[in-house]
Amino acid sequence: MSDAVNQAKQYIEEENFSEALKIARKRHAKDDVESYLLILDLLIEAGHLPALEEKGLYYQYYDEGHGDGNYGEKYFDEYLEKQPNSINVLCDKAMSRFNKGEVDEALTYMDRAYKNYSSYSKIEEPRISKKELLMAKIELLMQAKQYEDALRFLNNYENQFGGDQKSDLYKGQMLQKNGRNEEALEYLDKSLSEEDTLVGFNAKGDALFELKDYGEALKCYKNCLHYEGKVEDDLELVTNFNYKAAFCCVNLGDDAEAIKYLNKTINMLNEHGRLPKDIEAIYQKCSFEKERILKKGEVEDKEFRKTRFFSAKTSIIILIVILILYVILKMNGY
Repeated sequence: MSDAVNQAKQYIEEENFSEALKIARKRHAKDDVESYLLILDLLIEAGHLPALEEKGLYYQYYDEGHGDGNYGEKYFDEYLEKQPNSINVLCDKAMSRFNKGEVDEALTYMDRAYKNYSSYSKIEEPRISKKELLMAKIELLMQAKQYEDALRFLNNYENQFGGDQKSDLYKGQMLQKNGRNEEALEYLDKSLSEEDTLVGFNAKGDALFELKDYGEALKCYKNCLHYEGKVEDDLELVTNFNYKAAFCCVNLGDDAEAIKYLNKTINMLNEHGRLPKDIEAIYQKCSFEKERILKKGEVEDKEFRKTRFFSAKTSIIILIVILILYVILKMNGY
């Protein structure tokens, strides 16, 4: 048993649980997961509730397999059996349900946590404010693509707490997703005046695209390209501003520039193998558009022209060399 575990064990025997938990967290910070979990188990055995949540959070966020896909939920359940009105752990439980694809249940737990703000236990003060909790619910709704509900709660947020850069950004996005593009631009411009963000430029580009203001939309999508390297994992987002930049160029009559963005989008999606249905549809749309432009014969595919082919003479020589090598290998028993 390591010195850290022995020290933590001594603190636990003295009922100095907070110091033992500090040691556990230091072991985690040093990637000594074995000692970290062992100390947590000792704390849990001693009845220290925060260690239960700590262990759940480990499987929620840090464990590669998320505890065989449990996302720490069994620890949160055990905690809630003892402290059913815990705002913190109700939020943790909500995230576990969300990560398992149970969006409605996740939102139910968020609602329970929000209602408990009127009478939360002084034993366990919430880590996040009521304002932050409402915003967390809005973000869950956005991730679940429940855009109408997200917009409704954004209106509630605005009525209670006023607007801010984040709520303006989200409201602009949700207005755009609900087809209210002109209203969306008002909120997105407010948000972007405070901070340039990729999602802000992307949403503004989409609003302008739907309003057929392709020149201004293209400017927004080009702004998105400056952030592209930071969001490579978000295939839906990266695909959106690249392929729509291409179709802005098409609508502006700039086929040569459109081909560049179409090639980029097609090549990017080729690297991802099997695609979700919605992105596969975009891939097909880009491929058909590229073919349509090239058939007009007014634009050359410069990327295709970069490909170099061997001359007929060189190809024959390579073929002869391959045949000779094949014969030699056969003669040697291969």
